This record gives sequence, structure tokens and C-alpha cells, in this order.
Amino acid sequence: MRLINDPRGPERLLRILTAGDLASLTDALYQNLDTTSPQPGAEELYELTVEEAERRAAPPSITGVASAKAQPG
Repeated sequence: MRLINDPRGPERLLRILTAGDLASLTDALYQNLDTTSPQPGAEELYELTVEEAERRAAPPSITGVASAKAQPG
């Protein structure tokens, strides 16, 4: 759970993890939350790992491309 107190912040660190490391961390956090005394900050970090996994799984947004084509150049 060293990520909880890392000065770079969990959002930045989660983005550089490999997919396997992110999955392992998410699993470890889930298991920690399933104990009688989870570590402080574990719930917030778990939520961030899930959000990062969802972000990676989402298809690329084409909104920026569509709006750029719609504007006269």
C-alpha cells in the first residue's frame, strides 16, 4: 500500500502501471477491503484503480476529431 502515501499521487502512478500490475493492485486492494480492518486510504485507491481500468478499456473518444472537422479551417 505504498502508493497511498507516494508524493507523486495515485492518479499519476496508476497511469504508468502495466495492465498486469494494475490488475494485481486492484485485486490486492479488493482483498484488503474485504478484511475487518482495511488500510486507511485503501477504499479511495481501489476506486481510482477501477476508474483507471475503465479508462483504459474504453474505446478512444472521437469527439475531438469530429468537432475539429466541423469547424471551418
